[in-house]
Amino acid sequence: MSKKELLAKALDWTGMNLLARNVSVWNGLLVLNYHRVGDINNSVFDHDLWSASAEDFEKQIRFLSLNFDLIRIRDLDHIWNQPRGRYVLVTFDDGYLDNYEWAFPIIKSYNAPATFFLTTSFLDDRKVAWWDEISWMVRSATRQLIQTNELTGDSLSLHPDECEQSIKILLSRFKKLSGDQTDNFLNFLAEATGAGRCPQEIADYVWMTWDMIREMSKAGMDIGGHTVTHPILSRHSPEIQQFEIEHCKQRIETEIGQEITSFSYPVGGKDCFNQHTRDCLKQAGFRWGFSYYGGFAPLGKPDPWDLPRIAVESEEPASLFRSSVSIPQVFGSKKCT
Repeated sequence: MSKKELLAKALDWTGMNLLARNVSVWNGLLVLNYHRVGDINNSVFDHDLWSASAEDFEKQIRFLSLNFDLIRIRDLDHIWNQPRGRYVLVTFDDGYLDNYEWAFPIIKSYNAPATFFLTTSFLDDRKVAWWDEISWMVRSATRQLIQTNELTGDSLSLHPDECEQSIKILLSRFKKLSGDQTDNFLNFLAEATGAGRCPQEIADYVWMTWDMIREMSKAGMDIGGHTVTHPILSRHSPEIQQFEIEHCKQRIETEIGQEITSFSYPVGGKDCFNQHTRDCLKQAGFRWGFSYYGGFAPLGKPDPWDLPRIAVESEEPASLFRSSVSIPQVFGSKKCT
């Protein structure tokens, strides 16, 4: 158990978490980021993408509904000049099918809002995302070892008991690549593991459809952009960034029949977007950009192109979730991977 988990459990046991909620130790906007909701067991894809089981997610939405003001994107225009308030925005990235099958019904049952940031090519082309494909290749490997090489570094075990650590290392290396190196990396890994590339038909069971997106939008959910192909934007030229941002916005607006104003940066670390990215968002007509490295935005004058989000992760106990939203100054940092 980590130090944060021990502290969170102690705060729960002593009642300090409840006291922190009652006396409002923070005021501002806290944005929670989810990816997947549901059953992680036996999945060949990236286990770190699961944010909660359906049961835990229901408990989290109930807790948030009882203790905080759950808001929509349109409310961002009005909250900053309020004298006080603890506003929470629930967000999802990528467009996974379980967002519709599991998360959406729970959110509706509490009459709560949420925002879904979409990677449009996942819905259009039905391809497995690079992080899930890396996980699939390692878990489907027919070899025992990736030998030491320039692309992936030191040798990596492909034994089932050690594949989780190998996946984390490979994902970390992928995130550091320039945009023109990523295909070579995946092709090399397909050969090195002996698994080949992930069959495209698997993606039909991974992503939502546009009909589902329209249904959620009509039910009061907000839809936002998350690029066309999910590149790490800062690793690419301004021209590619512009394409990824503008075409994402145009595609979503065409499908749902209304303007979108919010965008979340793929991966979302401080080095994953730059001034060109901000300029492209502004030119495309976006008004809000969401990062993903922890923290919350105090009331006052926020940076509209860097609204922080904290990760919700499936392995964290309920006490840590409660502490993260009750005292985000202490517990709201993103776990580094």
